[in-house]
Amino acid sequence: MTSMDEDLLARQLKVLGHPDRLRLLRLMALPEKFPGNLVDARAVGVCVNDLAKAAELPQSTTSHHLGLLQKAGLLQTTEHGQWRYVRPDPSALRMLGASVAGLVGWTP
Repeated sequence: MTSMDEDLLARQLKVLGHPDRLRLLRLMALPEKFPGNLVDARAVGVCVNDLAKAAELPQSTTSHHLGLLQKAGLLQTTEHGQWRYVRPDPSALRMLGASVAGLVGWTP
């Protein structure tokens, strides 16, 4: 693992260390909970406003957390007019999981 990979892994793990961000990711992974979306939640993502309501968080707090997840490379974002839709980035999460799994037996 290169130093750059270690830096990215550390940033991603730090971002995931907040319960609200984990809850937001879990909710995004269940698009069937958002049948009112104007777009296909599985293909495009969940509306940020609907996600905030489902997480019982203020929209501004939700946007803050989503911004951190996006900066860490863990989200895909799509905009349709004034609406923003988000979903977990499956390849980024798979790579994160593989990186963490690779720590087994790792010695500094």
